Amino acid sequence: MEIGESHLGNHLVLRPVGRLDNGTSADFQAYLVKALNAAGRDIIVDFSGINYVSSAGLRALMAASRLKPAGRRIAVAAAGQVVQEILTISRFHEVIPLFATVDAANEAWTDKTKPVATRSATPPHPPTVPVHFWGTRGSLAAPLNHNNTRGKIREALMAARDRQLRTPEAIDAFIERDLAFSVRGTFGGNTACVEIGTGGNEYMICDLGTGVREFGAKMMMQHGPARPQTYNVFLSHVHWDHIMGFPFFTPAYIPGNKIRIYSAHRSAREALLRQQSAPCFPVLFESLGATIEFIELETGQNYEIAGFTVSCIRQFHEGESYGYRFTKNGKVIVYSTDCEHKASVLDNSYPFVSFFRHADLLIFDAMYSLADAVSVKEDWGHSSNIIAVELAQLARVKKLAMFHHEPAYDDARIERVLGETIRYEEISREDHKVEVISAYDGLDLSV
Repeated sequence: MEIGESHLGNHLVLRPVGRLDNGTSADFQAYLVKALNAAGRDIIVDFSGINYVSSAGLRALMAASRLKPAGRRIAVAAAGQVVQEILTISRFHEVIPLFATVDAANEAWTDKTKPVATRSATPPHPPTVPVHFWGTRGSLAAPLNHNNTRGKIREALMAARDRQLRTPEAIDAFIERDLAFSVRGTFGGNTACVEIGTGGNEYMICDLGTGVREFGAKMMMQHGPARPQTYNVFLSHVHWDHIMGFPFFTPAYIPGNKIRIYSAHRSAREALLRQQSAPCFPVLFESLGATIEFIELETGQNYEIAGFTVSCIRQFHEGESYGYRFTKNGKVIVYSTDCEHKASVLDNSYPFVSFFRHADLLIFDAMYSLADAVSVKEDWGHSSNIIAVELAQLARVKKLAMFHHEPAYDDARIERVLGETIRYEEISREDHKVEVISAYDGLDLSV
């Protein structure tokens, strides 16, 4: 990558040319850090010569910003339309100020005014395996509150003004056609629980977040206590949001039911026992009526379970987390939550690219914006929508379901992130399209 230097007022202007990606980001970061330490002045990075920037490039900029000497400033200016969209989608402007032109940055800093981020336009076969999402939130359950509900009602009524909605059919059509999903519905508030249909007489779920309570209620309505069932559970890890629903899973209390809990964690049994013991819960784990078996898995091995070939991979998350790959009749579903992928290692040699390879559905932890994931929330063990897209493209995934939503995000923000992510997939796509969706409680898919 070529980087030109010039001076404007008291500021050093750097003008890189080309793509800022995995292949160039390390050299760019080193150059930028050296310039920040040597120049003794603020730096404006002129992006007019950059035609594409990946998560690795953004990370390099943010890393340089953190490593700059005290009192030094860095800004980005003159980004083209596509690069500007990428910066906006990644929430980059929350970390480093953006300016429409180099002159605007120079003027703002010369006048000692606070840099203001520029604003960009909002980016604008037969099924064989059913998948149902019972819980999609991360870290903590996040139910709708009074203000959320009132806001949805108000927005719907505003949209209905001057409409001739005289029949139930007209009302239903208006709701489905004219109201955004964030108004007519909700992404939900239950923590992680996903059901993968087996097509047989056993059930299979990933994680035991609060969503498992509703799954259990459905099982009781469907089978009752007199018809024992077998449940295969795959735990990503034993942090509380992924096991907190189990004490409310009614089938666990019914004699005759079998529950097999698969995990690569040796502490899975201990974690479930601890949360269901005094003083945390009134019903002891040992008093549950179902037959509960804990089965420890090993990474790198294939297992035949409930008609699926199952393998697991260790993920980057405090306390260890594991992702699962389920294969049946040529269909591949990957469940990968609570993992932090660093942008600097995303290439075809990265083990997760092979693990995700050709997945028909990738359920992926996209909890944060990239700006959060590489700054204030770095090393928190979660990934971003930008990383999700880049990994899915490398692995040639068919459908990406963003999952483990930030509990502080309301429905409108999750929907906005979805729109931005779809746009980023379009911008960064080379020869393989990835369908991007945002999972919500109650979503049914056929893979």
